[in-house]
Amino acid sequence: MGEFIIKVRTIFTSVITVLSIGLIGCVNKDVDVKSPLVFYGESDTWTGTLYIEQSQNNGENTFQVNQLSNLTYKGDFEEINKEQIEGDGIPVHSSFESFIMKGGGTSSHIQETTGWDNASSHSKENATKDNDFKVVVEWDNQKETFKMTYNDEKTAKAQRLDKEEALRYFYEPQK
Repeated sequence: MGEFIIKVRTIFTSVITVLSIGLIGCVNKDVDVKSPLVFYGESDTWTGTLYIEQSQNNGENTFQVNQLSNLTYKGDFEEINKEQIEGDGIPVHSSFESFIMKGGGTSSHIQETTGWDNASSHSKENATKDNDFKVVVEWDNQKETFKMTYNDEKTAKAQRLDKEEALRYFYEPQK
C-alpha cells in the first residue's frame, strides 16, 4: 500500500509540474502589437484624433502605451474667436474613453485645435484596430458625442513619418 501512495504522489507531482510549466508558458506570450495606430472620428462641430504608440514590456503581459490626442473645432474659427474675445471665452470640456484608456481635458476657451493628452502608461491591454473610443465634448451649453475608430489612411501616414514628424502632424488641426 505504501508503494502505491508513493507512485500516486509521484504521478500527481509530475502532472502538476507539467501543467505549471505549461501555464507559465501561456501567461507570458509575445503579442503582435501594431504601432502606431490612429483613431479618428467626428461630430457636427468637432473632430477627434488619437495617435497611439505601444509595445509589449519584455515578454510580460503588460504594454507601454503612449498616446497623443487632438480635438479640432470644425466651424468658422475666426467667427467663434471674435465671440470669445468680446466675451470671457467659451469653456470646453472633453473626454474620451475605451476599455484600454481614458483621457480628456478642459480649456477656458475654444481653440482651433487642442491637444488633449500626451500621456504614457502601462496597461494590461493593447489597442487594436477593433477598438473604438467614445468622445464627449461640452461647450457653451451644448454637448456632442461621437466615436473615434481605427483610420487606415491616417495610420498609414503616421507609419511613413518618423516619430517627431508624426507628433507635429497630429498636433495640427485634423479635418
